[in-house]
Amino acid sequence: MTEKVITVNETTSLNDLVSLFLENRISCAPVIDSDGALIGIVTKTDIVGHFLDIDLEISVKVMLQDVLEHFTDHPQSEISTVADLNVGKIMTRNPLTADVETPIDELAAKMIENNIHRLVITENDVICGIISTLDILYHVSGREKK
Repeated sequence: MTEKVITVNETTSLNDLVSLFLENRISCAPVIDSDGALIGIVTKTDIVGHFLDIDLEISVKVMLQDVLEHFTDHPQSEISTVADLNVGKIMTRNPLTADVETPIDELAAKMIENNIHRLVITENDVICGIISTLDILYHVSGREKK
């Protein structure tokens, strides 16, 4: 599981979200309210999916910026989005969670049953990590996560 969890709030702009994902090489972030309570989750898929519904040209820009991060000789460009477009408009509300003590086979079963790729891990209702399908594959294969 990834223990260093980067969170966002509902008012985070999509430009800031994309930058955060690229700078930290992450593909999702839990969304918290002003009290730090988990209220949602937002993923790269949510970003691309939203723009595919609105404007194919913008979704291509999002994917292009993701590709450009791998080429250090290209400057990163700002993605043009609607000014009021923010995380709250594209996130999944009330994401599934699991307790930190949940066995890995139960985590995997929950992900399969709900057709999801990651779970927010909590301890006493406080976010303490995120586990992804890739984390489970590393565990099953006996390899260390890089």
